[in-house]
Amino acid sequence: MANLLTERIKNAELTKKQRIIGDYFIKNQERIGNLSAMDIANEIGVSDASIIRFSKSIGFEGYADLKNRVYDMLVEKSSNRIPLTERMRINYEKIEGGDVTEQFIHKIQDNISNIFSHNNMEDFEKIADAIVKGKKRYVIGLRGCKGTAIGFGRLLSFMLPEVNTIADSECTSISRIQDLKSGDVVLMFVFSRFYKIDLDYMKVAKKSGAKIFLVINDVTSILSSYADCILMVPTDSMNFCNSTTALNVITEYLLTLISRKCEFKERIDRRDQITEDQRL
Repeated sequence: MANLLTERIKNAELTKKQRIIGDYFIKNQERIGNLSAMDIANEIGVSDASIIRFSKSIGFEGYADLKNRVYDMLVEKSSNRIPLTERMRINYEKIEGGDVTEQFIHKIQDNISNIFSHNNMEDFEKIADAIVKGKKRYVIGLRGCKGTAIGFGRLLSFMLPEVNTIADSECTSISRIQDLKSGDVVLMFVFSRFYKIDLDYMKVAKKSGAKIFLVINDVTSILSSYADCILMVPTDSMNFCNSTTALNVITEYLLTLISRKCEFKERIDRRDQITEDQRL
């Protein structure tokens, strides 16, 4: 399917200001579903009325119509529907005849850069605040996100109590969140391809009244509708698998923010005392 938004912007007669707005929309298509016209206007430095006029000038009924059509387009293109062998073929073709090392470095740099250009910095602060203020904290990361979840949960427990890490995708593992309550916080890392158990976690967490934060590489997934706040993580790779580099940068940044929002010297000193006899 052709990129509907890009085609309409390319073929429309736009003013200089509208071209600037169009460039923003093209570069931030995966974010649009989570942003209001006012959010976008503030980021670009124009009025929300300009965003609405732009939407109409490229053939949509308004901004809401544009947002819905872009969402539908992204769903159709979702990598969740691409077999692993096809993903591998597409990624291999991108580097055919090129310098693998140089392109790999550029790919990683782009993923890291896109973390901060595709997410609102206020959302990082919002998630860090909620984790610090939460009663219990649940970190969930299955399959490709398992290692990151375990590492993040371990370091988070150095600073805060009541940290529960879930990295086992067995169907019975969902029972570990049966005691979730309002005031608790769930932070889930998840990559496409998605599975039923991912959705089950979201449903249980939502029903409990807990705050839900999602770090995901495909915001068009149904999982996004359950989250209170979403961070988009770029996972572009030169292989069949998702790259985890950007996810690890996100978790390190969250840990950095959290470390500046809570006092944990006494807790970490106590931990050192308990583990002193175990160190060589």
